[in-house]
Amino acid sequence: MASGNSLVAFGARAGVPAAANGARHSTRNSHPVLLFDTTTQQEVEFTGVLPRHYGGGGITVYLHWTAASATTGTIGWDVSFERMSDATTNLGSDSFATAQTVTAATVNGTSGVMTVTNVAVTDGANIDGLTVGDSFRLRIRRDVANDTATGDAELHAIELKET
Repeated sequence: MASGNSLVAFGARAGVPAAANGARHSTRNSHPVLLFDTTTQQEVEFTGVLPRHYGGGGITVYLHWTAASATTGTIGWDVSFERMSDATTNLGSDSFATAQTVTAATVNGTSGVMTVTNVAVTDGANIDGLTVGDSFRLRIRRDVANDTATGDAELHAIELKET
């Protein structure tokens, strides 16, 4: 059983911005980040393989982020998984599971100080039926409809942990 084990971690540079409304690669003091606009729901996808030590449970997604300039307000995110299974998934179109909302968190009172937020995604349909060894994409979007911070949100890293 892998409960509690880290499964996969991604840095900002591993993200591929969506063709339309994609987050933007940048840096903050030489730290790679992905910038997400305050008014347009931008997105990025990360590709991985679910490791062999995965025990079949839910997956908690941890987002490590900063606010580019805001010192008040909240920033929220949503995440969704897409299974790219052997011999069944047509990669010619998207098939992401329903997005799971990361509750908006208050930005730090000092711009540039890291905040870590998370959402527990239950196994089964919410992780698009992922099983050991499956390739997958993880889509991250800023939840601009439900957050209140001005300016860009900077995504630094993501960790997936089995719950």
